[in-house]
Amino acid sequence: MKIGKFDYINNYLPYYYIERERLVKIVTATPKEMIELLENRKIDYAPIPSFYYLKNKNRFRRYRFCVASDGRVYSVIVVSKNGKLGEKVGITSETTTSVNLLKIILAEKGMKCKLVPTKSSKAEDILKSCDSALVIGDSALEARKRFKVVMDLGEEWKDLTGYPIVFGISASIDNAEICDDLIIRSLRWGLKNFDEVVKSAVERFGIDEEFLRKYFKALKHEMDSKCERGLKAFEEFCRDYKLL
Repeated sequence: MKIGKFDYINNYLPYYYIERERLVKIVTATPKEMIELLENRKIDYAPIPSFYYLKNKNRFRRYRFCVASDGRVYSVIVVSKNGKLGEKVGITSETTTSVNLLKIILAEKGMKCKLVPTKSSKAEDILKSCDSALVIGDSALEARKRFKVVMDLGEEWKDLTGYPIVFGISASIDNAEICDDLIIRSLRWGLKNFDEVVKSAVERFGIDEEFLRKYFKALKHEMDSKCERGLKAFEEFCRDYKLL
């Protein structure tokens, strides 16, 4: 069986053990690419963008593994050169969930600006033509070093609803319970052996250890009752604003 993995550092901890032990074939892709791979049955199980799942949930089986945060997430952010949102917000080409989350947050705050889809995932490219940029994943971690964070969408959502935000949720077309069991086992191993995983990630990615510890701890990877309520709230907001 083949398991999909978002091609970002945010999945390093839950997949660390399963990749180290080579327990299953792992296929890396962006969230948008993951949808196509799963739809075409090139993989058996994967996290997919929550927004896409909510639009098509009658077609998928859903599981426990997820990519979420209960507050600040660090890697789903809006950045700018001057720390201001501006009139034009460029949107990374990699997102489906985050752009709709941003639409909700802006509407709830009564903020009006133009969201501009782009073909780039990098803040420096997007900011050439826009006042600010919505970036996710590793591109967001890089953008934090060069630009000012205007919004952390995980933090904004928590302030708005009191719930975690689920950015990605594991799914399959056919039964893939065995895959979810493997990922959850790998996740729990990673949490128990946190220091080893962090050390390995520091060596591989060259990221500051203190930040990496904070980042990994900010992420939630197993659906619980709070995440379920957060996902439900996101669905309700999307329907209220006619995004679904």
